[in-house]
Amino acid sequence: MIITIDGSSWTGKSSSAQALAKLLGYQYLNTGAMFRAIGYFVKQKGLVEEKDIVNAIKNVTMEFKPVQGQSRLFLDGEDVSEKITANEVVSLASKVAAIPAVREKLLQLQRAIASQGGFIVEGRDTGTAVFPDAEWKFFLDASMDTKVKRYFKMLPADEKGKKSPEEVRKIIEDIDTRDRSRTVGPLVRPKDSILYDNSESPSGEQDAIVMWYYITKKQEMINNISNINNVNKI
Repeated sequence: MIITIDGSSWTGKSSSAQALAKLLGYQYLNTGAMFRAIGYFVKQKGLVEEKDIVNAIKNVTMEFKPVQGQSRLFLDGEDVSEKITANEVVSLASKVAAIPAVREKLLQLQRAIASQGGFIVEGRDTGTAVFPDAEWKFFLDASMDTKVKRYFKMLPADEKGKKSPEEVRKIIEDIDTRDRSRTVGPLVRPKDSILYDNSESPSGEQDAIVMWYYITKKQEMINNISNINNVNKI
């Protein structure tokens, strides 16, 4: 199967998807990381104009490789897994993701990588644009307060005092608004997805257990709901 996990920024999609992949013995494909890699590429090259970005990425290569039990992203042969986690790169990735030619380039790469199936695919539009026929689709969400806390948690120690909660809230709102309003591949909950608010979740592993239960215990859940309905009729 292909299982998609979509959601807005700082909802813990990556940690949840990786944990679910481990539970199911699937491979993990982080489409958001691919856009962040393009953001990193653009930053390193000092590119600003859309036409220059589009021309520069035409021959870019990306692949995920297992390294010491972890999935690592290689951009033109360079391991950029750590370099693309900076919040500045995340913000830049949201801007380049609005460029149709960038999305088309990565769409083809994503489908090629996951063409054999057995993948947990995580991103913003994986259940709508990339794999609309995926067998299972999840949409993760969280309260803004939770997302702000997660943003600060990812900041290096020397950066934590440089931004106020209000500034971080504005950054997150801007990214989510940009992702939802773009004309190509906007962030939207797939109609056939399972909505999961993980504001109170302690970890990605806990999120993965919840999603694993949906996937593996579907018939049990249907039977439980049926039994509850029958009891209510008495």
